[in-house]
Amino acid sequence: MAIKFKNLTKSFGEQKVLEGIDLEIADAQTTVIVGSSGSGKSTLLRCINLLEIPEEGELELDGEKIKFGGKISPKELLPFRRRTGMVFQGFHLFPHLTVLQNVIEGPTQVLGVEKKTAINKALELLGKVGMADKQNAYPNRLSGGQSQRVAIARALAMDPSFLLLDEPTSALDPELEAEVLKVVIALAREKKSLVIVTHNMNFARKVADRILFLDKGKIAFDGDAERFFASRNERIMSFISAMDIRFLKF
Repeated sequence: MAIKFKNLTKSFGEQKVLEGIDLEIADAQTTVIVGSSGSGKSTLLRCINLLEIPEEGELELDGEKIKFGGKISPKELLPFRRRTGMVFQGFHLFPHLTVLQNVIEGPTQVLGVEKKTAINKALELLGKVGMADKQNAYPNRLSGGQSQRVAIARALAMDPSFLLLDEPTSALDPELEAEVLKVVIALAREKKSLVIVTHNMNFARKVADRILFLDKGKIAFDGDAERFFASRNERIMSFISAMDIRFLKF
């Protein structure tokens, strides 16, 4: 199973954000996408589950194919969205539902899973992310780190082929960030299929099986973490240096 893009192109107005991307992302590994702000990394992630629709190219996921450039119906988008789970920067929990209700909402309402089965799976996932004791709490009683861990459990409850994480800790302070990173690292060690956008280079170095470095809408590096961080390419060295300074604790 893999995510495959051919000649992916995406623009916002006159600005071309992604240009002619050819890419295959395998399952059972952690792919980390890095790059400067505006390089196209979050847009690439959002194109995987079609929150953003490219103007050109083709996407294949788990045997399903879709070609861009013409009119695409919601029915055509659904198989791709069901095969991916997205974890956003801002959590996006339903404020009127408890933690447990948030996690079972998708499986019961979208997938048609029987409620008892959904609850049993939700409790298992909440235990995995260290949030079982908060199952009856409402989102306004949670910290940012707790909310993000619930968001991860909610995404996993949909049993996605790939879990997509878009800067999952960017809104958190360092202590709360560590809570979430531990969960993601544990998922990576379980060989979950993860695609992660992050600015945290220490985290990227630790968790990545593969790093994609985007620069000006194109893939400027594609390889393992060791080669990326040992690269003598001036653009990559400049980027890593800038990110290391950003995460220094003064």
